[in-house]
Amino acid sequence: MFIHCAIRPLPTRKNNPDKTVNHVLHIIIFICLGWSLSSAEGHSFDHELMPPDSIHIRRSTEGHAPLLKSLLEQNDLKAFYQHAKTVLTAINKLQHDGVMTREEACDMIWSLYLISGAPMYEAPDYDSTQPWPYKDERDNDIAAKSRVISALSIMDTKQMSRNLGIHEQRLKHLHAAYAAAIIKRLKSLHLPDFGKKETALKDEIIRSHPANPDGNVIGSDIKDYEWTHRWNNLVTFSSRNSMYHSYVSKIMEKRFIPMLVKYFPDQAGKVVKYIRKAGYGDGEVLDLIDRTAGYNSNTAYLYQGKSGEEHRKKLQQKIRNSCPAASRNANK
Repeated sequence: MFIHCAIRPLPTRKNNPDKTVNHVLHIIIFICLGWSLSSAEGHSFDHELMPPDSIHIRRSTEGHAPLLKSLLEQNDLKAFYQHAKTVLTAINKLQHDGVMTREEACDMIWSLYLISGAPMYEAPDYDSTQPWPYKDERDNDIAAKSRVISALSIMDTKQMSRNLGIHEQRLKHLHAAYAAAIIKRLKSLHLPDFGKKETALKDEIIRSHPANPDGNVIGSDIKDYEWTHRWNNLVTFSSRNSMYHSYVSKIMEKRFIPMLVKYFPDQAGKVVKYIRKAGYGDGEVLDLIDRTAGYNSNTAYLYQGKSGEEHRKKLQQKIRNSCPAASRNANK
């Protein structure tokens, strides 16, 4: 069960607030919650995520969240992500029906929190002759993270805040933080230059097969299972590396940015804050908005200021250069 603990705010110096206070509190909260965390990037619970009870959403003692937490404590990621499928399908039905009890709302938020922060599968080791333990799971972890963002993006925060008895704005900030954390994690795991060395790695593995000292094409009669596991691990590693990018660029970003625009209209600072939390640099912000929400009446406030005006001019010039005929017609 989730453990509550009382925490007294730490004192800060006048006119010189200690920026480490919140981080220390987050760590204390997770110690009290009893999480077992490892230090490997991507393979431990995201301890920077604020739990729902940080905004007074009571812990879930029934429903899906307690089982999800138990599976995490056992480090049974196979069972965790298999159950996450069931949970996310149930959440989708609740959202479609549009009616839920307070207990169901609490369980939903706690479940989304646990799936958001859960470790990813450990990456396949293509130097290992052992099979990847998650070979039958493939992308269950990545897909679950994506479905969390989709669920957050379509959630009726007004109704949900009424069910939970909390201020809607606090719920929006919690949702935005969860989505940003998921995207940041997947972006950090993606190796953009892996393709450059993949061919060499495949050639090296092929040449290592005892039946093919000259690097000839491997047939279908492979009996060397250790060699096969190494090959499969490399192929799976490459596939998952591509999935990190494709899930983020083709699904998550396109849910995340419209959600921020909907949550924080005319509040560019808050939109940019969560984009940065998702792992994007200042120079990437407007490009990200371009390819997701685009420039329109709902997003115009994000293009205010000198940098926004310069970006729009460059974008318009790029459009003219790509469509010279249309540009000539427009100038007639």
